[in-house]
Amino acid sequence: MKNLAHVIAFAVLMSGCADTTRDEIADSEKGSSAMVRIAYKARKAGNIEAAINLYNKAIETNPDDPEGYLGLAMSYIDKNLLDAASEYVKKAQKVGGDPKKIAYIKGKIFIASGNDVEAEKEFLKYETADSMNALGTIYDLREKHSKAQALYKRVIAISPDYIDAYYNMGVSLMLCKRYKEAIFYLENACSFPDANVNNRSNLALAYGLSGDILKAREIYAQDFDGKELEERVAYLEDLVVSLKQ
Repeated sequence: MKNLAHVIAFAVLMSGCADTTRDEIADSEKGSSAMVRIAYKARKAGNIEAAINLYNKAIETNPDDPEGYLGLAMSYIDKNLLDAASEYVKKAQKVGGDPKKIAYIKGKIFIASGNDVEAEKEFLKYETADSMNALGTIYDLREKHSKAQALYKRVIAISPDYIDAYYNMGVSLMLCKRYKEAIFYLENACSFPDANVNNRSNLALAYGLSGDILKAREIYAQDFDGKELEERVAYLEDLVVSLKQ
């Protein structure tokens, strides 16, 4: 069934214009891929509605590209519309979507629905960076931090630019009160161009918990100022005191 619509179009139009048709098919696939890439960037930036619109346009351009359906599934997970997400996973499967990506997204749907047992089964199917990182978060929630940290280290070894693995590793180490080690990984996460306020806020938290409130303030000041900055620093100071008692 892959590219069947294009095969039909080629058969109908091949008389006298085969080269033009091939070019049109290539342009269609190229356009779909470009829109998927832009949609992904929009989603990562938090603009979910724009991402959904772009993924839908990609599907209109090339209905046989599973990436558009998988992108829509992830976008609807972001919106917590899990039934819609599941439907787009099924559509991706019908057009030959990557089983590894499909298993990962199914796992994400199970996590969002509160079923970490079924999520774990999906993530264990393939040892991809995405699945191992997500599996690590499940183990952290179960307080199996050593097991989670081993997974994050594997992800970083496989994909050294995987920001979420550095971030999750830092958070996991903070949960173990290993603040200096946590700072190392959170600093790495914050060094990436797409680092966000959550990455920096947890780095500030790690510094504060390690006893360096001034450094924590400096990091908070990258995203907050005025009253909000003072409130965050004051909360951190109170937290440090309470943990010592």
